[in-house]
Amino acid sequence: MKTIIVPGVGFGYLKFGMSEEEVVDLLGKPDEIEVQEMDDDESINIYYYDNIGVSMSFDSMEEFRLVEFAFDDSRFTMEKEFFPGMSKELFLQHAEELGDYDVDDLTEEDSDVTELYVFEDKNINVWIKDGVVDTIQIGPFWSDDENISWPG
Repeated sequence: MKTIIVPGVGFGYLKFGMSEEEVVDLLGKPDEIEVQEMDDDESINIYYYDNIGVSMSFDSMEEFRLVEFAFDDSRFTMEKEFFPGMSKELFLQHAEELGDYDVDDLTEEDSDVTELYVFEDKNINVWIKDGVVDTIQIGPFWSDDENISWPG
């Protein structure tokens, strides 16, 4: 059964803007929590739910509200059947349907070939690894350069 990813919103009952406690109430304790310390005394808590193939980021700048989902399981799909595990070729056949995008080649010596497709207007990143969509990241929409439009 596929779970629909809704850009700017989230999936199922999980929506951008939720607190860490609200997510844990719905999904239980994560398999792992990573804390990323930033240069400006800010931090991001990343919750990994390996059993469902999703991670979620909570940013201290937003009072630890949910600000990003990263999906790496083919059970998650977004618009026009975009999903982790699909071939790069199939993804590229329909990529323009998501809007304008930029491509960053992140290939490093002695590592897997990785490209990042950035759909800035929809706050979507698609990671390609070894010719396959590896991860789809989504974030909330912004009303302007400083304010997030939290879904209702």
